[in-house]
Amino acid sequence: MKRRLMLALLLGPVLAGCASVPVPPAIQDTEIINAPFDKVWSAIVGTLAEQSLPIQSIDKASGLVTTQFVVFANGILAQRAIDKVAVKPSSLLYTWSGGRYMLSIFVTKSGENQTRVKITTHIEAFENNVTYSWMICYSNGTIENQLFNAIKAKI
Repeated sequence: MKRRLMLALLLGPVLAGCASVPVPPAIQDTEIINAPFDKVWSAIVGTLAEQSLPIQSIDKASGLVTTQFVVFANGILAQRAIDKVAVKPSSLLYTWSGGRYMLSIFVTKSGENQTRVKITTHIEAFENNVTYSWMICYSNGTIENQLFNAIKAKI
């Protein structure tokens, strides 16, 4: 009887769905673009506008642009959409019903005709079975890659 109780106490949390912390993948979040700062800055602002990414703050002097949260996944297909762009916490009992992200883009002169662009993506997924809260996820680099390609296409 004691063994069964001990086994139940040890396995209970595992079977109940203990969450595992995701490992952040190595992604390319920084690129050097062979173009002057002003041209890259205009391409970034234009790309954000074209993709309907609402700017929260913009300061050309400091080279920083941040966006507001953008909902990219909602409803029963949210988990699939989140998996395309992020590594999320895992648990047997977690279910996902929403995804959102915001961007911080830092632009600096790297040379006469070179500009360094760093994109930091903050991704959250809404877990609606156990925690009923937004949980932080790690970007898998998809959003950054798409944004870099769009910026470079404008230059």
